[in-house]
Amino acid sequence: MSNLVLGLDLEGINANLQNGVDTKVDRVIEIGAVLWDWKKNAPLKLISELVNEPDRLPISSEVQLVTGIDDDMLENWALKGEDIRKCLENLANLMNKADVIMAHNGGNYDFPMIKAMFSRYGIEMPNVLWVDTMNDIEYPPKISARSMAMLEHSHGFVNPFPHRAVTDVLAMLKVASNYSLDRMVTLAKSPKVTLTASLNAPNWKNKEEVEKFNVIKNKVAKSRFKWNPSTKKWLREVPQVLLDEGKIKLDFDYKVSTN
Repeated sequence: MSNLVLGLDLEGINANLQNGVDTKVDRVIEIGAVLWDWKKNAPLKLISELVNEPDRLPISSEVQLVTGIDDDMLENWALKGEDIRKCLENLANLMNKADVIMAHNGGNYDFPMIKAMFSRYGIEMPNVLWVDTMNDIEYPPKISARSMAMLEHSHGFVNPFPHRAVTDVLAMLKVASNYSLDRMVTLAKSPKVTLTASLNAPNWKNKEEVEKFNVIKNKVAKSRFKWNPSTKKWLREVPQVLLDEGKIKLDFDYKVSTN
C-alpha cells in the first residue's frame, strides 16, 4: 500500500487558461507542497513559497482578487534567482520520498506548470505517479461538483484561506483522506479512454425532435461530459478500468476511443 503522498498545488499567472496552459509564458507564483503520511493522516514536511521569476507576466486584477497575491508581495517576499532553484531541489527531494503525488486537476495545470519550471532551471523532475483528486476519486453520486470549494463543502468544512497554495493542498488532503488511496492509484494507473456521446442535432423546426434532443443533452451534461467546441462533440475521459468493471452505466448511446 502507498503510504507517503506529496500533495501539490500551484498558483500561477497565465496568459489565457481558456486555451490551456502555455508553458512559454505562464509562470508559477506560489508553490505549496505537503508530504503526508497516509496511515497517520498527518503532515510530515511542508513547502510554502511565493515565487518571482524575472519573465513572469504582471499580476492581473483577477489573480489578485482570487489569491490575494499582488506584485508588491512578490517583489518583497517571493523567492528569486538561485533561491528558486533551491526550492525546486527541495521539492524534488520530497517528490522522491513520496509514493504518489496528489493534485487537484493536476494533469491539466499543476503537472505541466511544474514540469516546465523544473526544465527552466535544469532540474530533472522525479518520475512519480500522479493522482488527480478531480478524476481519480470515486465520489458518491450526491457529490456532482468537482471544484475544491464544493468538495470542501460536501465534506463538511470550509477552507479559511482558499486559493493559497499550501492551504489548498491541506484542504485537498482532508477531502481525499475520506477515500481509499489504493483505489485512487488503481484509477490513476489505468489507461484513459474517451467517451463520445452519440448526440446528433435535430431538425430545429420539429418541436418533438428538439424536445427529445434536449432530454438526451441534459443527461449527457449531467453525466460529466464536456462540450468540445473544436470537435463539436460531447466528450468524457475515463479510466479503462471503469469500463472493464462495468461501472460506466449511461442511458444514452456513446462511442469509446483510446487516447
